[in-house]
Amino acid sequence: MSEVLFEADERTMDNLMRGPHVIVRTAASRFAKKEAAFNKEGFEKYGDLIDQYECDGFSIEVQDVAEGRLQEYFAPSLDGIKNKDAIGKIGVSGSGAFAKDFDLDRFKRFGSVKAITTQDVPFGDALPDLFPQLEAWLNLDWKANKIKALNGKWPNLANLSLQGFSGSLSIFEGAPIKRLFLIASTIKDVEDILCFKEIEVLQISSCKIAGDVSVFSKLKKLRSLRIYGKNKLEGWENLKSDIVQNLEISHLPCKLSKEDFPKLRNYVINAYRPRDPFYEEGGDLGKLGRALSSIFD
Repeated sequence: MSEVLFEADERTMDNLMRGPHVIVRTAASRFAKKEAAFNKEGFEKYGDLIDQYECDGFSIEVQDVAEGRLQEYFAPSLDGIKNKDAIGKIGVSGSGAFAKDFDLDRFKRFGSVKAITTQDVPFGDALPDLFPQLEAWLNLDWKANKIKALNGKWPNLANLSLQGFSGSLSIFEGAPIKRLFLIASTIKDVEDILCFKEIEVLQISSCKIAGDVSVFSKLKKLRSLRIYGKNKLEGWENLKSDIVQNLEISHLPCKLSKEDFPKLRNYVINAYRPRDPFYEEGGDLGKLGRALSSIFD
């Protein structure tokens, strides 16, 4: 359980987008044990709490876009953080844009960062150079933070969550991806995922995706699989695995054959409509949820 160590909320009811807000709390992440979460004004006023509470992770939520227009630029003062080497996790979420004279290379001073969250505050294609030791990337807006082919960069990237992705996953080829979450994304062919031979946890949620789903049977290390939302996948009757333990499928057009999943422990099939003739569940649903909850756990 997370414990709140400090909280201040100076926002007003008239304008919740303005006024300092900060929460410092313990975390269960592998990448940070204490995290400070700020809004933009909160970071300006309370950024010193990162050192005071010996945080190894922090995030800043930017809300500089209103009525479809950028209201102001974002230029965080990172120099005030003294123990930069202690930081293992950084997040910049919300919507906005870095100031034109802001030097993104300032993030390179956080040389121990292994996990980042990005959204609609574009870093351009500089991310692999800014955080070369990255192991986990939660990208909540692919259009705002696209990258080019890695070409050997991010050799430790094992955890990847992409929202709004479109294109070929081959740009990540060579990265040792073990946990892959694709959300509201467009994947032309399901076989594109097979470039990740080491994958252990796979989530496909509300994606435009087509092809023969039975190709996932070739993923010999896949332990947890979630396929949520309608799609154009075929070949369900041939989907099988000797290793999958956790399984959630929201639109399975046939009965689940448990003989094809001998290690299956926790599963939910077609739960979106309990009267579905192929609705089925079993095992510990809490464990199922935790297995597919976050790339940072």
